[in-house]
Amino acid sequence: MNYIFRAYHALPDSIIAPSGMLTNAVLGYLRTLLRIIKERKPEYMAAVFEGGTSFRNTLYPDYKATRKPTPQDLTPQFDYCKKITTAIGVACLEASEYEADDVIGTAAARMAALGHSVVIVSGDKDMSQLVSDNIKVYDMAKETWLDEAGVRGKFGVSPGQIPDLLALHGDHVDNIPGVPGVGEKTARQILSVCEGIEDLVGSANPFAAVKFRGRDEILRRIRENIEGVRTSRKLATICCEAPIHISADVLRYRRGDRRVLDPLCAELGFRRVLDDIPLAQPTLF
Repeated sequence: MNYIFRAYHALPDSIIAPSGMLTNAVLGYLRTLLRIIKERKPEYMAAVFEGGTSFRNTLYPDYKATRKPTPQDLTPQFDYCKKITTAIGVACLEASEYEADDVIGTAAARMAALGHSVVIVSGDKDMSQLVSDNIKVYDMAKETWLDEAGVRGKFGVSPGQIPDLLALHGDHVDNIPGVPGVGEKTARQILSVCEGIEDLVGSANPFAAVKFRGRDEILRRIRENIEGVRTSRKLATICCEAPIHISADVLRYRRGDRRVLDPLCAELGFRRVLDDIPLAQPTLF
């Protein structure tokens, strides 16, 4: 979804289909997929879409409430992004009431458990919590990779502590509330001496030896608002058990089907890009 929005804002509104529909997001998104295929030569690949309202809105109705509505001329392009994904031989995934992040986490965790090396192509900081021995994050725009050491270097915490970090200092992008007075630096200091927010609940003071301004007052605020902090952590935690079937066969990259691509590209007005799509060998009867 992130790359679709990027393409929409980056490419001109003069890219239209013969029907007059704007197709700049579809074209830019397709080019992103083709670049991944060309550069990485994946054996397995999936593109993940949003499945509608998230279960997180039940936990916290204001979740993502500050985001701007989707532009009207982008909405119809989503279906065509899904169609072009399937047509070029890439699995297209989504799950009702779960966000794309959850489906990505589920697919990554299950493929890693099968022994595969997984690359998540994303610039979203939330993805860093999924990093493990077999899972890395690649930001195409910056051409940077994140492994476990990279997550620690960038965020100052381990991958597993990312939800706690966001629960403490909040996330304005997703409208996740944090603890008043706790910025990212303070949250890092707290998590440097404990595993997570539950370590702050008891009578002990795990960061008694750590000195920062307002330390005792901040600990008091965390403890008094612990249920809200726990909710924030739930909002920030990617669910890796979305109800979706994931297997090597489902995610196998199959290359393009010319019988589907030709009419679809004609409908979209994509003539030149058709030559860049790797095609499956035709079935002989």
